[in-house]
Amino acid sequence: MLFSLGSWQVYRLQWKNELISEISKSYLKPSKNFSSNSELYSKVQITGKILHEPIFVYSLGSKGSYGYDVYLPIETVGTIVLSKAGWSPKKFKLAKKDFEDVKVFDAILLKPKRKNAFTPDNSTELIFFLDMSLLELNYKKKLFPLIAENNSNLLKEYNLKKTEKIKLPNNHLQYALTWYSLCFVIIIAFLVYRKKI
Repeated sequence: MLFSLGSWQVYRLQWKNELISEISKSYLKPSKNFSSNSELYSKVQITGKILHEPIFVYSLGSKGSYGYDVYLPIETVGTIVLSKAGWSPKKFKLAKKDFEDVKVFDAILLKPKRKNAFTPDNSTELIFFLDMSLLELNYKKKLFPLIAENNSNLLKEYNLKKTEKIKLPNNHLQYALTWYSLCFVIIIAFLVYRKKI
Protein backbone atom coordinates (compact mmCIF):
# COMPACT_ATOMS: atom_id res chain seq x y z
CA MET A 1 0.00 0.00 0.00
CA LEU A 2 2.73 2.49 0.99
CA PHE A 3 4.77 1.53 -2.09
CA SER A 4 1.72 2.16 -4.28
CA LEU A 5 1.24 5.60 -2.71
CA GLY A 6 4.90 6.41 -3.43
CA SER A 7 4.55 5.26 -7.05
CA TRP A 8 1.40 7.34 -7.45
CA GLN A 9 3.32 10.42 -6.25
CA VAL A 10 6.06 9.69 -8.83
CA TYR A 11 3.34 9.64 -11.50
CA ARG A 12 1.96 12.93 -10.14
CA LEU A 13 5.49 14.41 -10.19
CA GLN A 14 5.86 13.61 -13.88
CA TRP A 15 2.40 15.02 -14.61
CA LYS A 16 3.16 18.24 -12.66
CA ASN A 17 6.53 18.72 -14.42
CA GLU A 18 4.81 18.38 -17.80
CA LEU A 19 2.15 20.85 -16.70
CA ILE A 20 4.73 23.42 -15.56
CA SER A 21 6.55 22.98 -18.88
CA GLU A 22 3.30 23.54 -20.78
CA ILE A 23 2.55 26.75 -18.87
CA SER A 24 6.12 28.02 -19.39
CA LYS A 25 5.74 27.49 -23.14
CA SER A 26 2.51 29.51 -23.06
CA TYR A 27 4.53 32.59 -22.10
CA LEU A 28 6.48 32.35 -25.35
CA LYS A 29 3.44 31.96 -27.59
CA PRO A 30 1.63 34.92 -29.17
CA SER A 31 -1.60 35.76 -27.37
CA LYS A 32 -4.98 35.02 -28.92
CA ASN A 33 -8.06 37.17 -28.49
CA PHE A 34 -10.00 36.07 -25.45
CA SER A 35 -13.36 34.41 -26.01
CA SER A 36 -15.83 32.33 -24.01
CA ASN A 37 -14.17 29.25 -25.57
CA SER A 38 -10.63 30.13 -24.42
CA GLU A 39 -8.98 27.13 -22.76
CA LEU A 40 -7.03 26.43 -19.59
CA TYR A 41 -3.33 27.47 -19.74
CA SER A 42 -3.78 29.39 -22.99
CA LYS A 43 -2.30 32.87 -23.44
CA VAL A 44 -4.98 35.41 -24.29
CA GLN A 45 -5.36 39.13 -24.82
CA ILE A 46 -8.27 40.60 -22.88
CA THR A 47 -9.95 43.92 -23.64
CA GLY A 48 -12.53 45.26 -21.21
CA LYS A 49 -13.41 47.49 -18.28
CA ILE A 50 -13.15 46.97 -14.54
CA LEU A 51 -16.68 46.31 -13.28
CA HIS A 52 -16.31 46.57 -9.48
CA GLU A 53 -13.77 47.17 -6.73
CA PRO A 54 -11.01 44.54 -6.44
CA ILE A 55 -11.44 41.27 -4.57
CA PHE A 56 -8.71 40.88 -1.94
CA VAL A 57 -7.92 37.22 -1.22
CA TYR A 58 -5.73 36.70 1.84
CA SER A 59 -2.29 35.44 0.85
CA LEU A 60 1.23 35.50 2.28
CA GLY A 61 3.87 37.44 0.37
CA SER A 62 7.24 36.12 -0.84
CA LYS A 63 8.86 36.67 2.58
CA GLY A 64 5.88 35.48 4.61
CA SER A 65 4.40 38.95 5.06
CA TYR A 66 0.64 39.36 5.37
CA GLY A 67 -1.25 40.68 2.39
CA TYR A 68 -3.67 39.94 -0.43
CA ASP A 69 -3.83 38.62 -3.96
CA VAL A 70 -5.70 41.31 -5.90
CA TYR A 71 -8.37 40.16 -8.37
CA LEU A 72 -10.12 42.54 -10.76
CA PRO A 73 -13.53 41.72 -12.28
CA ILE A 74 -13.12 42.65 -15.97
CA GLU A 75 -16.23 42.86 -18.14
CA THR A 76 -15.50 41.64 -21.67
CA VAL A 77 -17.26 39.91 -24.59
CA GLY A 78 -20.44 39.09 -22.71
CA THR A 79 -18.80 37.72 -19.58
CA ILE A 80 -16.78 38.73 -16.52
CA VAL A 81 -13.21 37.52 -16.13
CA LEU A 82 -11.41 37.69 -12.80
CA SER A 83 -7.90 38.91 -13.47
CA LYS A 84 -5.20 38.38 -10.85
CA ALA A 85 -3.43 41.73 -11.00
CA GLY A 86 -0.76 41.11 -8.34
CA TRP A 87 -0.15 41.12 -4.59
CA SER A 88 -0.62 43.98 -2.15
CA PRO A 89 0.21 44.32 1.58
CA LYS A 90 -3.04 46.24 2.13
CA LYS A 91 -6.49 46.80 0.70
CA PHE A 92 -7.23 49.90 -1.38
CA LYS A 93 -9.99 51.61 -3.38
CA LEU A 94 -9.72 52.23 -7.10
CA ALA A 95 -9.79 55.73 -8.56
CA LYS A 96 -12.72 56.80 -10.73
CA LYS A 97 -10.62 56.71 -13.90
CA ASP A 98 -9.78 53.04 -13.29
CA PHE A 99 -13.41 52.19 -14.04
CA GLU A 100 -13.58 54.45 -17.10
CA ASP A 101 -10.45 53.37 -18.97
CA VAL A 102 -10.53 50.37 -21.29
CA LYS A 103 -7.91 47.83 -20.19
CA VAL A 104 -5.94 45.72 -22.67
CA PHE A 105 -3.59 43.07 -21.31
CA ASP A 106 -2.16 39.61 -21.91
CA ALA A 107 -2.80 36.80 -19.43
CA ILE A 108 -2.49 33.05 -18.87
CA LEU A 109 -5.76 31.31 -18.01
CA LEU A 110 -5.53 29.25 -14.80
CA LYS A 111 -7.88 27.50 -12.41
CA PRO A 112 -9.14 29.71 -9.55
CA LYS A 113 -7.93 29.31 -5.97
CA ARG A 114 -10.52 27.01 -4.42
CA LYS A 115 -11.37 26.01 -0.87
CA ASN A 116 -9.76 22.82 0.44
CA ALA A 117 -9.92 20.96 3.76
CA PHE A 118 -7.45 23.38 5.38
CA THR A 119 -8.92 26.63 4.02
CA PRO A 120 -10.95 28.70 6.52
CA ASP A 121 -14.42 29.89 5.57
CA ASN A 122 -14.71 33.33 4.01
CA SER A 123 -16.00 36.14 6.24
CA THR A 124 -16.96 39.78 5.79
CA GLU A 125 -13.42 40.76 6.88
CA LEU A 126 -11.26 38.15 5.16
CA ILE A 127 -11.60 36.18 1.93
CA PHE A 128 -9.50 33.01 1.74
CA PHE A 129 -10.74 31.57 -1.55
CA LEU A 130 -12.77 32.61 -4.58
CA ASP A 131 -16.39 31.51 -4.31
CA MET A 132 -17.16 31.67 -8.03
CA SER A 133 -20.87 30.82 -7.67
CA LEU A 134 -21.44 33.56 -5.08
CA LEU A 135 -19.52 36.12 -7.15
CA GLU A 136 -21.64 35.31 -10.19
CA LEU A 137 -24.78 35.93 -8.12
CA ASN A 138 -23.39 39.23 -6.82
CA TYR A 139 -22.42 40.47 -10.29
CA LYS A 140 -25.67 39.18 -11.82
CA LYS A 141 -23.68 38.30 -14.93
CA LYS A 142 -21.96 35.21 -16.30
CA LEU A 143 -18.55 34.62 -14.73
CA PHE A 144 -15.81 32.96 -16.77
CA PRO A 145 -14.68 29.83 -14.88
CA LEU A 146 -10.91 30.47 -15.24
CA ILE A 147 -8.66 33.16 -13.78
CA ALA A 148 -6.63 35.47 -16.03
CA GLU A 149 -3.20 35.80 -14.40
CA ASN A 150 -1.29 38.69 -15.93
CA ASN A 151 2.17 40.19 -15.50
CA SER A 152 1.33 43.51 -17.14
CA ASN A 153 1.18 46.78 -15.20
CA LEU A 154 -2.59 46.80 -15.16
CA LEU A 155 -2.65 49.02 -12.04
CA LYS A 156 0.93 50.33 -12.01
CA GLU A 157 0.13 53.28 -9.73
CA TYR A 158 -0.79 50.85 -6.92
CA ASN A 159 2.66 49.19 -6.92
CA LEU A 160 1.34 45.65 -6.98
CA LYS A 161 3.99 42.94 -6.67
CA LYS A 162 4.12 40.30 -9.37
CA THR A 163 5.97 37.04 -9.83
CA GLU A 164 8.10 36.72 -12.95
CA LYS A 165 6.56 33.36 -13.74
CA ILE A 166 3.50 31.50 -12.61
CA LYS A 167 4.54 29.07 -9.88
CA LEU A 168 2.68 25.88 -9.16
CA PRO A 169 3.33 23.86 -5.98
CA ASN A 170 5.33 20.73 -6.81
CA ASN A 171 6.04 18.67 -3.67
CA HIS A 172 5.35 15.25 -5.19
CA LEU A 173 9.01 14.14 -5.02
CA GLN A 174 9.04 14.81 -1.26
CA TYR A 175 5.76 12.93 -0.85
CA ALA A 176 7.08 9.97 -2.87
CA LEU A 177 10.28 9.78 -0.82
CA THR A 178 8.22 9.90 2.39
CA TRP A 179 5.99 6.99 1.34
CA TYR A 180 8.94 4.92 0.07
CA SER A 181 10.88 5.61 3.29
CA LEU A 182 7.94 4.50 5.44
CA CYS A 183 7.60 1.36 3.33
CA PHE A 184 11.33 0.61 3.74
CA VAL A 185 11.25 1.19 7.52
CA ILE A 186 8.23 -1.10 7.97
CA ILE A 187 9.89 -3.86 5.90
CA ILE A 188 13.10 -3.62 7.97
CA ALA A 189 11.10 -3.63 11.23
CA PHE A 190 9.16 -6.68 10.05
CA LEU A 191 12.37 -8.56 9.13
CA VAL A 192 13.95 -7.73 12.49
CA TYR A 193 10.79 -8.90 14.25
CA ARG A 194 10.77 -12.18 12.27
CA LYS A 195 14.45 -12.77 13.08
CA LYS A 196 13.78 -12.39 16.80
CA ILE A 197 11.01 -14.96 16.62
